[in-house]
Amino acid sequence: MSKILFSESLINKKMSGKAIPVIADIKCISPGEGRLIDIADAPSSAKMMEEAGAPAISVVTEPGDFGGSIDLLERITAEVSIPVLRKDFIRSKDEIDISIRCGASAVLLMCAVMNEETMRMCYSYCLERGIEPFVETHTPEELAFAKELGAKLIGINNRNILQLEKDGGTVETISNMLEEVRKLKEERPDVVLVSESGILTPEDVRTAVSCGADAALVGTAIWKAEDPAGYYKKLSFSE
Repeated sequence: MSKILFSESLINKKMSGKAIPVIADIKCISPGEGRLIDIADAPSSAKMMEEAGAPAISVVTEPGDFGGSIDLLERITAEVSIPVLRKDFIRSKDEIDISIRCGASAVLLMCAVMNEETMRMCYSYCLERGIEPFVETHTPEELAFAKELGAKLIGINNRNILQLEKDGGTVETISNMLEEVRKLKEERPDVVLVSESGILTPEDVRTAVSCGADAALVGTAIWKAEDPAGYYKKLSFSE
C-alpha cells in the first residue's frame, strides 16, 4: 500500500500548480464500449499511467460487467507506488478487509448501491481499519448525505452507475450541481471532490475543475486513445 493517502496525493498534485490531478481508471471492459485493456496488460498499463504523471490509480475489480478481479487489484498495487482505489460494488466489512489485504489505499463506497445505514457502517469501518473511504454520489441528495456523513473524499459520478455506463452521462452532471458544489466547498473546504466518468476531452477536465472539482477520474477516453500515455498528459495538463 502507498504510504501517502489517496486524497493527499491528489491535493499534492493540485498544489504543485503543474497539472490537474487526473486519476487513471484501470477498467478492462466498458459495458458501453467493450474491451479496453487486456487483463495481462493491466499492471503495465497502470505503471505507464504512473510514469505519465498520474497521482493515483483506480482499479475496477467487478468481474461480470467490467472484467476485473481481486487478483488484478493485487497485481497492480504491487506494480505501482502511487495510491490505488478499489472500485467495485462494496457493501460489507469483508470486502473492505479484502481491499486492504490487496494493497488498496482507498475503497469506493457508492450511495447508489446501499442504504444510509449500510453506508454509515462501511464508512466507519474504513476509518477504523485505516483505509480511505471514497464516497460516490450522483444526485444533490446523495451529495448532501455525503456531506452530512463527514466524508472528506467525495466523487460525483457523471453517469448513473446502475445503468452500467450506458446512460450517456457527461460532465454536465457536475455543472448542473454547481450550486450544491459551491455550498459544499464553502462549508467544507477540506473536502477533496472528484468528477468521475463521462470525461472525454481536456475541455471536459477543465469544465469539471471550473465547477469545483479538485480532480477528475478518466478511464475509457484514455484507453481508446492511440497513445494512452500521451492522451493522459493532454488531459492532465489542460490549459
